[in-house]
Amino acid sequence: MIKPLFRTAAAAVLAGALLPAASFAQTELKVATLAPEGTPWYDFIAKWKENVEAASNGELQLTIFPNAQLGNELEVWNKVARGRVDIGVFSAAPMTENVPVTALLSTPFLFEKSETIYCVLDRELREDLTAMMSDKFQVIDWAENGWVQVYAQDDLSDVANAEGYKIRAAPHAMSRTLMTSIGANAIEIPYADTPAALQTGLVKGGELIGVSYVAFGINKVAPHLTVTSHSHQSGVILMGKKNWGKLSAEHQKILGDATPDLSILRQGIAGMDAYLLGLHEKAGGGVHRLTPEQRAAWKAKVEPNWASMVESLGPEAQAFWPKVLEAKKACGE
Repeated sequence: MIKPLFRTAAAAVLAGALLPAASFAQTELKVATLAPEGTPWYDFIAKWKENVEAASNGELQLTIFPNAQLGNELEVWNKVARGRVDIGVFSAAPMTENVPVTALLSTPFLFEKSETIYCVLDRELREDLTAMMSDKFQVIDWAENGWVQVYAQDDLSDVANAEGYKIRAAPHAMSRTLMTSIGANAIEIPYADTPAALQTGLVKGGELIGVSYVAFGINKVAPHLTVTSHSHQSGVILMGKKNWGKLSAEHQKILGDATPDLSILRQGIAGMDAYLLGLHEKAGGGVHRLTPEQRAAWKAKVEPNWASMVESLGPEAQAFWPKVLEAKKACGE
């Protein structure tokens, strides 16, 4: 009778030992981003990864692919939509390309202050903007890229100096509107070709967020930055509906709840922007901060063309534009 009892007890112990492993299933989610390590964007995602894995007791594992390892943003956008990549952390560029109405939030010289932008995005229009992408995506959270500035090989503080100036225009309505309005000789080329175009003289300027202007070395070939703060770029964290639907309700909630406070990312980008521009100035580069009169002159060139930009974005944007203006007013501008 000893042997059967031993076998029974041993089997029970073995079953108990195997039970946790059998019931513990890990789900790996690939997260693609353009951002390299050491940037506020990467740090934000890394903190999210830490929060998610802790909250799920390791059942959810986020694997980060930085520095466009899984493709450029437009490629990753399509991969996320099709479920080939689980999650993408995007800048405004692919969002405005695929959901044109979202470009309204980056209308040149529409907003004066960051606080207004954040109020509009976080409170007034968050549900509307989220719904615009709900056919293919689950919006996990919104993100931040910061203010766009004008860079050049000359000082363009006086908007009159931009007349006929050869400037790279980005392939979207906001950039076209700005460059056309100020009378620049706008040349639309891919961003990847911009450094070479600046070196050869094909163009002499363009527009970028301050962090990218220094971090990507554009300041070396176009040493003057005019702080126009003319356009703000948000970002977004998306998961394709197909892969989102494979997750349990508990895991879906964890992914949404575990994102760090967006104000941390916003502060991080603003801080890095100021730090890098400070380095640029110390090295002898020009950072031209517009007087109120100079900025008003820039805006006076652009504002009359808002209507044509809205029209170019299509009927959905035309219908949504009054709501954007109402939200702006509700947030104090």
